[in-house]
Amino acid sequence: MAMNDFPTPIRDLLPSLPDQCKHISVQDLRVFLAVSQAGGIRKASYGLGIGQSAVTRRIQRLEDGLGVSLFERSQAGVRLTGAGWDFSERARALVNDLRIAISSARVAGEGRNGHLSLGVLASLSQGPMRELVSSFVGRYPQIDLTFSRADRGELMTQLNHRTLDLVFASGAPNLADGDSMLFTEEPVFLAVAKFHMLATKASLQWSDLIEANFVVSSDEPGPEVSDHILRRVSDLGRQARIQHHRLDREGIMSLVGLGLGVSPMCEHWCGVNYPDVTFVPMKVEGEWECLPFSLRWRGDNDNPALRRFLSLAREVAKAGARSSAPS
Repeated sequence: MAMNDFPTPIRDLLPSLPDQCKHISVQDLRVFLAVSQAGGIRKASYGLGIGQSAVTRRIQRLEDGLGVSLFERSQAGVRLTGAGWDFSERARALVNDLRIAISSARVAGEGRNGHLSLGVLASLSQGPMRELVSSFVGRYPQIDLTFSRADRGELMTQLNHRTLDLVFASGAPNLADGDSMLFTEEPVFLAVAKFHMLATKASLQWSDLIEANFVVSSDEPGPEVSDHILRRVSDLGRQARIQHHRLDREGIMSLVGLGLGVSPMCEHWCGVNYPDVTFVPMKVEGEWECLPFSLRWRGDNDNPALRRFLSLAREVAKAGARSSAPS
């Protein structure tokens, strides 16, 4: 690309160059370096695949623009002058830097490097989201991933202010949250103490839990879990007994392991081992109970890494849609 082919703002960044030098092209530099390396115009033209006259014209134009002789000519070939040696070192560095810049831009444009920020309201211990992240890391190892965990409102705020590229959270796709897709429907399990009588069952119905004492976190996704319990138990004409604790997931599981209550959870949390806790899958009207989980992002986010992630997410979601049975 010729220097004068650059957009006007870029050309304006080069006010110190003489006007005649602004017409020097990258191809001129490539030809000059080829002649320098070959030690002759004939050899250089053969290596470049262009005629000797074209090589000669480019060298002459380069010398005229610079106002110095770059080569000493003789019947044996050409030799760099003092100015030619100095110019060749700087020209080679310039061409190499440009080649690297172009390559880096292409790689970034293809989403093969860069950065992706993910907000998660779930565990990555197992399940489709873990599979997605693992596959993405294997396919695009040059992309840096960062993860954030917070309540839903904070994650959505970060997403809308472009500090996050994508949020993975429970719920069906919602147009109010921007662009979104249903990623998976995960089976629901009940976490119970291993010595609890419910732990011996192959599966559980909500009718088995009418007298159960539920322990739930006050923090996300605790309120959502509480709403789910209330809805399911009230459908049976009973009032659920729920105790809220200012504990994280690990703290709630500790209470379950001590026999102080039970707690529903989705399959992705079942990849973590908690002392004296086991997980029993839930059924509703004879079918495995599942909850939807969606990916949410901004449609105007042009991060190539995000586009690659979403493309792979659709592959994983399509494969996972074949079965919603507990693993």
